[in-house]
Amino acid sequence: MMKSLQSTIDLSVLPDMARTELIDFYEFLACKYVPVSTEAKRKEPKERRFARFLAEPIRVDRWRTYTREELHER
Repeated sequence: MMKSLQSTIDLSVLPDMARTELIDFYEFLACKYVPVSTEAKRKEPKERRFARFLAEPIRVDRWRTYTREELHER
């Protein structure tokens, strides 16, 4: 159990990617536990999440290149 509840968190100590993840998780919890008007719920969060999705590069463990023959074999 927490001894004291802090209302502010210092995000400057985190790298940018961790900050983005933490903010996204906070938005998830806020949507889950805090009632929001249906119009605000419909507009802003989806647009921001989609914009963040488009801005993030797709990460893969290992990149594999294919030859032309491999791509077109049946």
